[in-house]
Amino acid sequence: MRLVLALLLAACPAFAADPCEDHFRAGLSAYRLVDTRLDDIEVSLYAGLGWVTRRGVLARLEERSAQTNACQEVALVQERLARVGRDLGEAQRRFQLAAALCYGVNRTRAEGNVDRLTDSAAMLDDLENYLRSLARICRGP
Repeated sequence: MRLVLALLLAACPAFAADPCEDHFRAGLSAYRLVDTRLDDIEVSLYAGLGWVTRRGVLARLEERSAQTNACQEVALVQERLARVGRDLGEAQRRFQLAAALCYGVNRTRAEGNVDRLTDSAAMLDDLENYLRSLARICRGP
């Protein structure tokens, strides 16, 4: 019987896949993207400014490229944030699936990761609101 089971697993590795692990690892991968991209966006907007003002950030964005102005750069950063939002949604979905499919300590870890994603969601929301305020300045009164 063991030989038959071993042969089946060798012939069909998909049956040997662990959905708990697959979703957990996919969630970690998506979260790493979220974390890295949010950090990169924050650094590109605020690092080295000392006192952060909207006008100071717009001036920094204006200097970023000779081909774009500050308002075009704001739109580009908003597009980057939209991608982060999609990655965050993917991380949440994968960790929720892992929490449903795992048991024991792995379930606890997956549930903890779902909870920790709320911090990233809050950071994303803050950055989106800030960029909307910059876009309003671009549109004028």
